[in-house]
Amino acid sequence: MLPPRTTLLTITIIVAVAVISAWACRWAWPLWLVAGITWTWMGIDTRLDERLARGLTGGDMNVSGWVDGFPRASAGQVAFSFRVTEAHGDSALPSRLRLTWYDPPIEIRAGRSFDLTVRLKPPRGLVNPGGFDFERWLFLEGYGATGYVRGGDAAPDESDSIARVWLEQRAALAGRIGSAIVEPNARALLTALALGERFEFTDAHWATFRRTGTSHLVAISGLHIGIVSALLFFVVRRLWLRGPTVLAVYDLEAAALVSFVGAVIYAALAGFSIPTQRALIMLAVALLALTSRRLTTMASGLSAAVLVVLLWDPLAPLSASFWLSFVAVALLWQLGNVRAGGTGVVARAWRSLRNVGRVQWGVTVGLVPIVVVAFGEVSVIAPFVNVLAIPLFSLVLVPLTLLATATLTVEPVGTTLLCVAATLAEWGYAMLAALAEYSWAASSIPVLGLGSAALLCVGAAVALPSHALPGRYLAWLAVLGPLTSTPERPAAGALEATVLDVGHGLAVLVRTRGHSLLFDTGARYPSGFDTGEEIVLPALRALGIKTLDVVIVSHADSDHAGGLGAVLAAFPHVTLIGGPDIDMQQSVSCRRGQRWEWDDILFEIVHPPEGFPALGNDSSCVLKVSTAKHVLLLTGDVERTGERSLVAAGLDLTADVVIVPHHGSATSSTAAFTAATRPAYAVVSAGHANQWGFPKEDVVARWERVGAETIVTGEAGAVSLLFTPGNGFELRSKRAQRRYAWRIDTD
Repeated sequence: MLPPRTTLLTITIIVAVAVISAWACRWAWPLWLVAGITWTWMGIDTRLDERLARGLTGGDMNVSGWVDGFPRASAGQVAFSFRVTEAHGDSALPSRLRLTWYDPPIEIRAGRSFDLTVRLKPPRGLVNPGGFDFERWLFLEGYGATGYVRGGDAAPDESDSIARVWLEQRAALAGRIGSAIVEPNARALLTALALGERFEFTDAHWATFRRTGTSHLVAISGLHIGIVSALLFFVVRRLWLRGPTVLAVYDLEAAALVSFVGAVIYAALAGFSIPTQRALIMLAVALLALTSRRLTTMASGLSAAVLVVLLWDPLAPLSASFWLSFVAVALLWQLGNVRAGGTGVVARAWRSLRNVGRVQWGVTVGLVPIVVVAFGEVSVIAPFVNVLAIPLFSLVLVPLTLLATATLTVEPVGTTLLCVAATLAEWGYAMLAALAEYSWAASSIPVLGLGSAALLCVGAAVALPSHALPGRYLAWLAVLGPLTSTPERPAAGALEATVLDVGHGLAVLVRTRGHSLLFDTGARYPSGFDTGEEIVLPALRALGIKTLDVVIVSHADSDHAGGLGAVLAAFPHVTLIGGPDIDMQQSVSCRRGQRWEWDDILFEIVHPPEGFPALGNDSSCVLKVSTAKHVLLLTGDVERTGERSLVAAGLDLTADVVIVPHHGSATSSTAAFTAATRPAYAVVSAGHANQWGFPKEDVVARWERVGAETIVTGEAGAVSLLFTPGNGFELRSKRAQRRYAWRIDTD
């Protein structure tokens, strides 16, 4: 949290300005602003107070509770959310935990109760350019700690929580849907459309929807809620008007009540996500206005929805779904106001076609800034794909899936309808997957600076077809500038290196003016998490690196070579240099004496020497990168034998920065090696609070004795190094660059 004096001073100034404005100028908005800031501040403090105390990290703790979400199973493990009902012992624990159970001996399902022995740590994530901010996601989801299960057993379902009982019903429904559909793609899609749960989605599913710009179709959104409500309203009103006159006069009230109850049930099936909250609130405003025979505006409904959602969760704006949902509705509202045209069949058909294209184009362009900032990728084909995909999913698949789900217990009606929906879903997904395969389907966007982001927002606003400003038909070209810009590369003779935060492993991006090199690729874990896919490639995209010249894999250990497959898939023509134990046809073995020069920067392989045996860690490739004034030494996992070979060779190993060998293990960083290198900084690529205790205390002490400052990626995040042609040298850590509420406890 903020220091007390700073907090007190800030609050005092804000309150004083608000009170003076309200008293002297009769302005009410400063008071509302203060109320909003205070409410948000309280929400942040409440969420932070839920975090695990640092002193409780690492020890065994016994807890009782229930699984409060759909678990996600992968090879040899299950990750799940756990609601704590009782913590056994004197320690106060967070109410919600994110746990992993390796090779669980019993089934873990949503709503089931357990007595567990766990080891916990405060929420933590890797911090890199681009990629997914796991730490922010934990914060927004309300997880006070993460950890793993040491042991446990099922317990009686004693909790009478409505949330738990309802989750069990949703899980049972998901099970019935899953048992009725064999094809995995259709099963994943229909489960998402019926329940808003995407636990069966794979990385391939997400990539397909992301690249085609159709992710919104597999989330129960306001559009889906509106369609269900409209269908119910129409059917109920039609039937009600056919009843006795004494009842028919209440047709609007009856139709509104049934449609709203149906929408609430559907939203409850989806877990009351932000888009469904917004849709329900706006629906309530519209139905109240309708039944009271009063005129209201779309702006009133949208404003009420924003206010209620923020009152319910002041941290909602940190979620991309908040902005996508509300901005999309606002755009539809503005773009939906169309002028009347001719009355002929052809004229009406042409006008309808133009309006569809106009709305689709406007929504796509209007959402570009949010999509770029949130996901770093824009689907080029989204406007065209959605013209067909939206009717298929929203007007056919959603109603059909809900009808099939509601009649699952009525055989064979429910099963037959579900099979029809599954066939349509499979066809739709196959079409999207085929389109997503094209390289031009989506474009990755580097991280934008503040100026470029502002220009993108202005360009998108001016490009909307809902105003009469001159040049609006060409204004969309203003969006292309920020989208096609590339980050500035190092100057001639300068060198930039980024040591990525990959946990236990190593991946370093090295850039000169016109070339790029990747040293190691991080790990691929049994769970399926691929550092190359999830961290290295997003970092390359965020930094604007479209081509790689060389990939060096120091040795074959998984924590250094595990992500190689994903990298080679993205850059199939890259030059691959590997350690002696890398057995790949396209690789060249690294040997001392190999050297090349890029943009006045010298690259040299200094280990292993010719004839050095393949000893795994000790035969790791060691790369020395020299500018006119500075030296960077990348050491892989060399241990004592390898270090002795380096020192004995009489090479000049003096460096400004050394990537510490073997993650700071006690088997490396010998006194002779540290004395030979004498760096200003020793950067350790190791995970936060890792199980091996890397870097070891005596290793840190040896580096400090030669004058080096030790920096650990698990504490600092990704570390960027910039060597300029003169004597300039700059080191920046990703965590220190931007301070967020969810990273307050990482100083």
